Amino acid sequence: MTLQQLQYVIALDTYRHFVTAAEKCFVTQPTITIQVKKLEEEIGFLIFDKSKFPIKPTDLGEIFILKSKEILREVSELKNMVNIELDNLEGEFRMAVIPTISSYLIPLISGEFSKKYPHTILKIEELESDQIILALQKKEIDIGILVTPLNEPFIREIKLYNEPFIFYGHKDFFEEEKSSISVHEIEQLENIWLLEKGHCFRNQVLNICGQHKNNKSIQFQSGSIEALKKMVDHYGGFTLVPEMAIDTNDGGQVIHFAAPKPIREVSLVTHHTFSKDVLLDALRIEILEHTPKSFTKNERFIKINWR
Repeated sequence: MTLQQLQYVIALDTYRHFVTAAEKCFVTQPTITIQVKKLEEEIGFLIFDKSKFPIKPTDLGEIFILKSKEILREVSELKNMVNIELDNLEGEFRMAVIPTISSYLIPLISGEFSKKYPHTILKIEELESDQIILALQKKEIDIGILVTPLNEPFIREIKLYNEPFIFYGHKDFFEEEKSSISVHEIEQLENIWLLEKGHCFRNQVLNICGQHKNNKSIQFQSGSIEALKKMVDHYGGFTLVPEMAIDTNDGGQVIHFAAPKPIREVSLVTHHTFSKDVLLDALRIEILEHTPKSFTKNERFIKINWR
């Protein structure tokens, strides 16, 4: 027994004519005839007396039709409830963001988002990429923001933007001013400062730079890009940072990459069962309003995977 069959029965009761009922249901007359017959065979009695013209319900058919109408009304109410709930932004949601994104992105969007959606509570925490993936799998969080692609079957990815990597070196690293730098040049340089192991940004930088000789007397382990910039400023060397980490007050050499630029793809990610698309759309719009427009342009780039 299907809802579609119940709809056919109600159409037949309304119009008392197979051809007219079929037209109103946007199906062929044989379709509605076959489906009603299958339903009658399943329930074990005739719903309509087809010897009459126009056709009319049998006594049991009258009872069946009344119950069918009640069921379809309840289904309609259920659909309306679901649609209202899906469009409702009110509530508390858990979101995790990797540290090399959260420090620069979340302060930009949190104030405006709270003003626009005062009844939406986002509980945000910093987690590494592997932790976010595991938390999504266990449904301990609703949304993540990290570097993609992840290639996980249970995760849905909604791309936000491509963020370029930027060279950040000591103010005297290059004697002459450089307007750009290539990935090949980076591979030849030494004295790079890196985030501590476990950060996906460290892996991305190593994918660009290769396995460098450090040649530094200080071995500094940090989870902070800002700390790396300070180490560059005070002790020399260089590092690579995401473009949003660049500040006008930085004292080091800031050099953009020549095309093709190395970038990281940043996305919203959810478990594939998460159904609040209205929240995802609101977050995506807010994020894109507060990130550089150049991040969404189609340029020549090299996508650096997070692993």
